[in-house]
Amino acid sequence: MALTLGWNSANAADAAIEVPAAQDLWYVTLFGGASFPNDVKTFGVPYNQDFSMDFDTGFVVGGVVGRRLNDVFRLEGELSYARYKADSYVEGPSAWLPADGDLSATYLLANVWADVAHFGDAKLYVGGGIGAAYVTADTTWDGHTYGYGSGGWGFAGQAGAGVTYALAQNIDLDFGYRFKAVSAVDFESSREAVNGVYQNGKLNSHNLQLGVTFKF
Repeated sequence: MALTLGWNSANAADAAIEVPAAQDLWYVTLFGGASFPNDVKTFGVPYNQDFSMDFDTGFVVGGVVGRRLNDVFRLEGELSYARYKADSYVEGPSAWLPADGDLSATYLLANVWADVAHFGDAKLYVGGGIGAAYVTADTTWDGHTYGYGSGGWGFAGQAGAGVTYALAQNIDLDFGYRFKAVSAVDFESSREAVNGVYQNGKLNSHNLQLGVTFKF
């Protein structure tokens, strides 16, 4: 009897440690949705002026490759792309004027997510990530031939939350919110015969996305 009780106790302890099934360790998620950018503000050199551009609601698409570490935490790499159409711009204290063109951002991020609550087939998760983003633009201001132009790489990060819902054993829907931020991007431009740079641009956006996850 003592031997039987000891064996049962050891197995009970092992059962309490939940390890994902081997076929559920890795996953791929493809997602898309709407992206709502804040104004992109810079300081123009040699114009010695603050500039700001307003962009319309854009879109975000992307994919991730991830691995479940245990029953709570997941680690993943993300490649995503967002694009926005220019609406207007302002220079210094002047009034807002029309703008044309577009701005885009390509993100490379390492994310960590935590599944913090379970509701039947649904899971609530929170987390974020850090990495880099390439932000560039091709815009003109009020009919002129200048505006934000070629950009560059900046430090990027995101924070977010969402809900996953199991459609099948190895397929989930993912409804998520992401706040993405990119800092310290310089845009090239040319104003008449003077070469200029719009420095320290920041791109912040609120993103609502829907994804499909395939686990294997």
